[in-house]
Amino acid sequence: MKKTVSLILVILLMMAFASCKSVSEEDTEVTTTGNTAPVTTTNAVTTTTSTSKQETTTVKEENPFEEFMEITWLTQLNADYQEGRWDELELEELFNVDLQVWAMDSRQGEQMAALVAAGDIPDYFFMPGAPRQPADMYNEKLIRSIPLSFFKNYIPGYYELLEKFPIGFSYNLVPGKTDEYLGFTQVDMRGCQYFYDATCINLDWLEAVGYGIDNLQPATQASESYAQYNDNIFFGEGNFSFEEMNDIMRKFTEDDPDGNGIDDTYGMLYMPPNVNESWVNQTQYGLFGFVNENSYLYKDPISGDIVPKYAYTPYRDYYKWISESLTKGYMVSLPRTGTWTTSYSSMSGTGKYGIMSTCGVVVTQMNNETNHQYPPMNYLINGDPNARFVVGIMFRGPEGYAVNKTYNIDPFGTGSWRVYMIGEQVSDAKLQRICQILQYTLFSSYENYIRYTSGLEGIHFKWAGDPYLSNMIVTPAAELPPEYRGNTSVFTFIISQSPINQFIRDATIYNDWHYRSWMYVNDLLNKHVISPAKYISDVYMGIELYKEYTDLVTKYPEINTVVNDFINRALEGMIDNFNTEWQQYIEQLYSAGLEEIIEKIFNNPEFKDYDPGQKFILRE
Repeated sequence: MKKTVSLILVILLMMAFASCKSVSEEDTEVTTTGNTAPVTTTNAVTTTTSTSKQETTTVKEENPFEEFMEITWLTQLNADYQEGRWDELELEELFNVDLQVWAMDSRQGEQMAALVAAGDIPDYFFMPGAPRQPADMYNEKLIRSIPLSFFKNYIPGYYELLEKFPIGFSYNLVPGKTDEYLGFTQVDMRGCQYFYDATCINLDWLEAVGYGIDNLQPATQASESYAQYNDNIFFGEGNFSFEEMNDIMRKFTEDDPDGNGIDDTYGMLYMPPNVNESWVNQTQYGLFGFVNENSYLYKDPISGDIVPKYAYTPYRDYYKWISESLTKGYMVSLPRTGTWTTSYSSMSGTGKYGIMSTCGVVVTQMNNETNHQYPPMNYLINGDPNARFVVGIMFRGPEGYAVNKTYNIDPFGTGSWRVYMIGEQVSDAKLQRICQILQYTLFSSYENYIRYTSGLEGIHFKWAGDPYLSNMIVTPAAELPPEYRGNTSVFTFIISQSPINQFIRDATIYNDWHYRSWMYVNDLLNKHVISPAKYISDVYMGIELYKEYTDLVTKYPEINTVVNDFINRALEGMIDNFNTEWQQYIEQLYSAGLEEIIEKIFNNPEFKDYDPGQKFILRE
């Protein structure tokens, strides 16, 4: 049986690497009959041209793994690794190697520092707890570079993935190089294809003041223990205009929407800029066409400059709206001091605010007690268990905006937590073999990807429904035989697949409606996502320009003073004419150093425009 399995795997392997093999003329044996023209051999292809009689050609193919190699291997969470595990033995036979896996947890800083100090550098490794960052390890000759040609020739699946996100070729380059890399960069699609935050409205109040939402979708709690709340939380897309939003806030404040006869309700719980701003894009900032992230830059409609949000003209209109709403009492602000989560949990849990910001991904995770402090869960559990709430994308701003940012800007990252490195001692031949192993485990087929990242079906997991389509039911580690325990993704690196199709199946086939599945089914990611004109990062700016930028920021701390003064005056109701105030404010910002930053950095053509690649359309 083992020989049969090995034979099948070898056949699959040879097919996967058909495009990567090369055969020299010395290794090519040609037999012909009849009159022939000269034979031309290119890599593994032999071409014979005949002018008359039929001829035959025999090609002796080189074994790409003929040379035996020992490869040391260290990846995260390996402390309990069992030597001679199934995947190790399988890959050793296929690739003619001895994989020496180091049983260590590479997150442990002290252990990794001792390893590096002793000069014990694995051939292939992921080391989040490394004492130095990849660029420093390269400069100290602890790791070697990976030429771009190795990506293209020996791990083509990785190269093709980078082609879908061209900026990926700029991540983790060797300083001063354009075609050599510090390692393999993780590609994590999960974080860059969803919105973190959402708007939460008291649905009973909304209907009481004369508004409704079509096509409400009951949310599905992840745990059956909280299934009784499936009829209390809904997902919906409101598409209310800005005028309607303000009318709803007014009525929530003035019209006694809870019907208790007491003037104790408010339109909206406002979250000021000193608290967790990542929760407010959909409810506040996104209505005006920008988001909380300070690294997002925009082209200003008045000046034409590339500017941060605080110098973006819609920022003026946003604070005008906030100031007026606070003054009218339609909004009540969270305190700007103290622990925001405590204030947020306490105020939202009273059930006295009709519109609130929340984290969309936690509203179906009531089985996690940490989430009980957030709306609407806190009020359902500690207030009225019969109340109903709708969560989603509810309102549009004065110019029709209803935008949000993805949790991460790109699927890539920098630093020791995002890069898999190669020891300096590794030869080109061994690096080629490592690339070929990774091509096989990650890209040769989806079945192989599952096998080498999640383990063996029937042992590590079973399918909830159709194989490769349904969710996995993972076997608890304690129930696994010892030889199958440990991290199941040792011989890979993180290449997370797009979750979109999976989550659509969750909803439409398995009736599991969570925030992300609802958004994907209704294509709301594409509809409401915002991309910046430019994004502040050494990857987009280049290391030298980024260094110049950080030096200028340090040089001009007065910019923050000007911004904070404007925000304070707006929130305290001290600005009578926002247009006049804004002109003065922009002049102060530019005089405080922003003008130089804009001219030298933000408007600089060497600072690349942001390109999302296929981020918003890529699926499995």
